[in-house]
Order: sequence, then C-alpha cells, then structure tokens
Amino acid sequence: MVQSTVAIIGAGQAGFQVAASLRELQYEGRVIMIGDEPQAPYQRPPLSKDYLLGEESDTHLALRPAAFYADKHMGEPA
Repeated sequence: MVQSTVAIIGAGQAGFQVAASLRELQYEGRVIMIGDEPQAPYQRPPLSKDYLLGEESDTHLALRPAAFYADKHMGEPA
C-alpha cells in the first residue's frame, strides 16, 4: 500500500496547526513542513516584545514541547 504525503508550505504557526490537526484527526501519512528556519515552529508575536527586550527566553516561544513532535510522529524539531 502506498502511503500518502502532505506537504505544508510554511513552517509558522498556521503551518504547524495544519500538521498538528492532521495528526489529531488520525492522519497516518507522511507530513512535511517546508520552511526557511532551522528550528521547530515558534510564536512570532512575542519576538517583537519580551524576547528582543531580553525579558523572555526562547524556550517560551515554542508552540509545543519537543516531546509533542515525537508523540505525534512529526519528526524531530531542529
């Protein structure tokens, strides 16, 4: 049986939500997120506020903890 693949262009919050929703809906095919950044998807609005002011660490920007990706078979975040 051929396994289907979904390619998501954009690895921001919207692209991540599509990938996470596919897994929540029991999609078992391959999910590929295509983006320019080497790290896992993160929240961008706080970048212009607390993070750039040095008041928040980058760990608070992650959309989900690293274990989420393994649990949902979404690969390893970079």
